[in-house]
Amino acid sequence: MESQAETMRVALVHEWLINFRGSEKVLLELARMFPDAVIYASVLRRSELPEELAEREIRTTFIQQLPWAHRMYQKYLFLMPLAYARLDMSQYDLVITSSHACANGVRPRRGAAHISYCYTPMRYAWSGYEDYRNSLRSPIARVIMSVLMRWMRRWDYTAAQRVTRYIACSSAVSGRIKRYYHRESTVIFPPVTMHASDPQGSIADLLPELDGNPFYLSLGRLVPYKRVDLAIEACRRLGRRLVIAGTGPELDRLRAMESPATHFITSFSDDDAKLLYNNCAGFLFPGEEDFGLTLVEAQLFGKPVVAYGRGGAVDTVIPMKTGILFDEQTPEAVAQAIELLEQTSFDAEAIRRHASQFSPAAFRSAILKSVQTIMRGDRQP
Repeated sequence: MESQAETMRVALVHEWLINFRGSEKVLLELARMFPDAVIYASVLRRSELPEELAEREIRTTFIQQLPWAHRMYQKYLFLMPLAYARLDMSQYDLVITSSHACANGVRPRRGAAHISYCYTPMRYAWSGYEDYRNSLRSPIARVIMSVLMRWMRRWDYTAAQRVTRYIACSSAVSGRIKRYYHRESTVIFPPVTMHASDPQGSIADLLPELDGNPFYLSLGRLVPYKRVDLAIEACRRLGRRLVIAGTGPELDRLRAMESPATHFITSFSDDDAKLLYNNCAGFLFPGEEDFGLTLVEAQLFGKPVVAYGRGGAVDTVIPMKTGILFDEQTPEAVAQAIELLEQTSFDAEAIRRHASQFSPAAFRSAILKSVQTIMRGDRQP
């Protein structure tokens, strides 16, 4: 395989490279595995990427040239099937798509292998369709979305059948691939790249208003499905301090809910995040994620978590060993889970050992094994 890999021509295809979050961290690890691979994306903003990724050869689609593409790229969703189909993949032996929308629409040459590392089948068209549709205020907009998404589902299903092998980022996503695409998949967890080294600085300097009191932590982008509102209300009812680290469209609404024991941090470094993980009493995760990198990052620091028992949390949290899972997205359920966490004895070192399995080394080994299997000619149903 090593000699074959040296001569194998590889393309990495990502949805869009506008910021650097969870899926982009996966892409960076893939780029490290295949240092000669050309990277493709619908749109690109190099200034938002780490230098290691920004310096790579990255080619874009025609959407890059459209007005306000860097800000409105998601508005061009219905052009993306055409954009990806027009990418020239004829020179590559292996195409790896890093996909949660339309990247699987690329067309490798006949005989080439296509691996899809899937974060979820297109959420707008499948699992999240009703939520997105109901969020539209205009009845006309809802009718238009219904028609367009009907077409997108047909296109997406057809594109999915051309993929050689699916890799899912979690068991929940594997189930969606089976449900929507009628395809099997291998589960390979994303690489968690944060190192649980001793953070620099002091939590007292970062949050002097805590005055040394214990606190719970919620860290991540503030968007509706994260349900940070449940963490705020649960901590308010229990009289617990809560630190919310992140920013996003929900920020103003959540700030309006805050109590004197709620503290917001909207700008923080990696070292600041480590300080927060290292000093919190526990990590609160009331939303449903496809995987949930921050859940694992908190556990890398030996911290127990409180998480909604759906999605990626089922794979990353061991109930009563590394955290508490709750079944209903209500403030009452979150509050009860926090109280149960406080009554339970957790072994910090056991939590760290559990989290260490989600390492970049484990990710690379599993991906290479899948590549070897595919290049031998094996194909999933």
